Amino acid sequence: MFGYPWFLQSRMFPYSFQNCVIRGNATRINALFLREYLYRGHAIPARTSGAAAFEGGYTESSCAGVVGPIVHCDVASLYPSLMLTYRLAPAKDSLGLFLPMLADLRRFRLAAKQSARDAAEYSERLYFESLQQVFKVLINSFYGYLGAEFHNFSDPVVAAEVARLGRVTIKNMIDLLVSEGARPVEVDTDGIYFKPPQSCTSESDEVELVQRVSRKLPEGIDVELDGRYRSMLVYKAKNYAVQEYDGRIIIKGSALRSRGLEAYLREFIRDVIESLLTGKAESVARLFDQYGARLRSTGLDVAWVARNETLNESPDVYREKLRAGKRNHSAVFEIALASGKPYRAGDRISYYVSGSGKDVSAYEQCRSVDSFDPAHPDINVLYYIGKLRHVQKRFEPFLPQEPTLFDL
Repeated sequence: MFGYPWFLQSRMFPYSFQNCVIRGNATRINALFLREYLYRGHAIPARTSGAAAFEGGYTESSCAGVVGPIVHCDVASLYPSLMLTYRLAPAKDSLGLFLPMLADLRRFRLAAKQSARDAAEYSERLYFESLQQVFKVLINSFYGYLGAEFHNFSDPVVAAEVARLGRVTIKNMIDLLVSEGARPVEVDTDGIYFKPPQSCTSESDEVELVQRVSRKLPEGIDVELDGRYRSMLVYKAKNYAVQEYDGRIIIKGSALRSRGLEAYLREFIRDVIESLLTGKAESVARLFDQYGARLRSTGLDVAWVARNETLNESPDVYREKLRAGKRNHSAVFEIALASGKPYRAGDRISYYVSGSGKDVSAYEQCRSVDSFDPAHPDINVLYYIGKLRHVQKRFEPFLPQEPTLFDL
């Protein structure tokens, strides 16, 4: 299921199956150009260098808190569609290969996406969904290729124009939705989450609204209804959660689902989000007490509070930077140095904080999970309760406010 999309790409790109997986998208796209230009005996331009920075996509959060119901619409393959609609291609592509290649790949991806929607069997839907997702990333990378340096046919000037047209398109969609009585809530580059107007009382009404917006945009720019949700929590820009009508919750954004957080904090955040989305904000205080009691309980599982980190450089480089005053102490590197093992950049280490007191320095009190002794536990419970309290405070703006003397 997961291998087949890459196998198909091994028939397109001049790379082996393995290299289709591990090479970057821009590198593979550049290889398509090189192969065809060499095949035709045509000169290859020098690599692009010294590209200036340019403004990216348009994002906006118009409010924070819980809103519902919510509809999500987006432009099908926004940047590829803009490049094809406005005929935007790199100036150095004298053979005119860029747009035909992009058009073929986009047709393939959209056909797979439609097959996923039409699939009768769950396994069949998963197959086509896997296929279209891999090719979605690939065709969207044609824009990234344009803006990248060190490739033979990239063109940052054209990439900047694509991004500008993307911002214009999204702002036009916002204006059209507002004119229909809808309320945009979260905007992210190619899609808009919005609260539909009261006139939308059914799914068919919502579909028709999105189709009206689509018909008012240039031909080739197609807006689709991508999701319907019972409620949405907007935490901050690019960080939000939605609850589907079947109760499933989807969380987006590094502030809400970072893999760098300890397991107990990720679980707590998810439970808080579920309480907010289901209208049970008053239960968050009880959740905090429950998690605190579990942290204080005997037999606490060290994996629940352990932090898993990847070494982004070698321990020797860390030590030299520390001596030169070029970086701060880090718990994960202190564990690596104290272990005496030949750790390298890319290795992962699990550790916990020991001792007592919530204000300890993690790098001074860190211990490898492998050294934890359940018979003599030394987990710093106060430290972890302090982190739990810090996370709870992040959600206070969305919780019921305590009554004051002026409210009584």
